[in-house]
Amino acid sequence: MNSSAAEHDFIPIDASHLLTVWQWRNSDRVRENMHYDKLITWDEHTHWFEALLQDANRECWIYRQHSRPVGVLNFSDTKQTIMQWGCYLGEVNCAPGSGLILEWAALEYALKKVGCEALAAQVLSFNTSALKLHKLFDYERVKIEAGGTRQRPEQSGALEYEIHFFYYAMQQWQVHRERVLAKLPKPIQRGCQQVTFLSKETV
Repeated sequence: MNSSAAEHDFIPIDASHLLTVWQWRNSDRVRENMHYDKLITWDEHTHWFEALLQDANRECWIYRQHSRPVGVLNFSDTKQTIMQWGCYLGEVNCAPGSGLILEWAALEYALKKVGCEALAAQVLSFNTSALKLHKLFDYERVKIEAGGTRQRPEQSGALEYEIHFFYYAMQQWQVHRERVLAKLPKPIQRGCQQVTFLSKETV
């Protein structure tokens, strides 16, 4: 498949994405659901990118729709048996169901990753859309810990929040994946089936 024609594909982050990803990371919509919600300076951002390139245990993929970058899919502990992941949509005018496709892509990538036995994730308790997505995909919630306080735009005062920890064994995903796919709307099913990860050599 020609990568320029792909409806949903993922490419490794490179220097050409730096400005766009910096703007995404600093948007209110993305920042408010992250562990670190302060504005990120350009120097901090470039140092993050340089460290990422040197870290064999981390991967950052750019989610594209019809060759247009729309979001980010992050993995850490990629050399371990349990990988951690997180994601966000940087653009607001994405294809409907893009969050569902990101969820699917993360699990499918982990399933094909040699040596990966499970995928783990953390979600802050006020990020209700992510909590719903993990429930829909049949993640196991393994624990909940106190997270601290956060000033939310819709709240007049500081809000106490928790951190929800999720786990998905790849053996379980193999069992659940077709049933999960069948629960999704038909256009989203087609999108999930089109997901492609392109290596640096094929971009």
